[in-house]
Amino acid sequence: MGIITTIELTKRRAVIYVDGVAFLRVKRCDYDELPLTEGESLDEEEYMNRLCARQSKRAYEAALDMLSDRDMTASGLVTGLVRKGFLRPVAESVCGRLAENRLIDDKRFAERYVELRQDGQVGRYALKRKLRAKGIDEDTANEALGQLDDAAQLEAATGLARRLARRYVSLESYAARGKLSQALARRGYSWDIVREAVEKAGLGGDDDFVDAP
Repeated sequence: MGIITTIELTKRRAVIYVDGVAFLRVKRCDYDELPLTEGESLDEEEYMNRLCARQSKRAYEAALDMLSDRDMTASGLVTGLVRKGFLRPVAESVCGRLAENRLIDDKRFAERYVELRQDGQVGRYALKRKLRAKGIDEDTANEALGQLDDAAQLEAATGLARRLARRYVSLESYAARGKLSQALARRGYSWDIVREAVEKAGLGGDDDFVDAP
C-alpha cells in the first residue's frame, strides 16, 4: 500500500505517482474507467489486476490485428502491444494465449525467415544476428540456421564477391583480397565461405589472402 502523491493527466496518458515515485503510465481511457484521487491510499497490485482485466480483451483483438498484417515473434508482439499502450503483463499474457493456440510460433517464424533468405546475399552469422534482434533465442536460431545449404551460401557469396571485386581491381592483390574478405565478412559469411568466395573472385594468389575480422 502507498499514498497517491501526484496524478499527471494528458489527452492520451495518465501517470500515477505513489509515495513520490512514478508507479504507472497508462492510457487515459483506461484510467478514466478506474480513476484515482491524489492523497488516497492505493493497493498497487490490486489496481494493476483490475487494469489488466479491463485491457485483456482489447489487447487480444489488437494482437490479432497485428498478426493479420505480418508474422511476428512473441517478443516483437509484446513490444508492439506495449507501444500501443497495453500493460506488459497483459501483453505477455496475450502472447501466451496466442502461443498455446499456435497463432504465434517463434520456431516457425525463424525457419520461415531463414528459408526466405537462404539464397540471398547475407551469410549465416548475419541471419543469426537478425533473428536475435527479433527476439529469437539462441537455440531456436541455431536450429533454424541448420537448414542453410553450404553450397547455396558459397554460390551466393561467390556471386557477390565477383561483383564487389570490381571495386578493388586498382589495388595490389593483397589489399584487394583483404578489402573483399572484409566486405563479405560484414555480410555475415563464415570464414570458410569467405575464403573460397575470394579465391573464386580471382584477385590474386592464396598467399595474399587476408583473414576477415
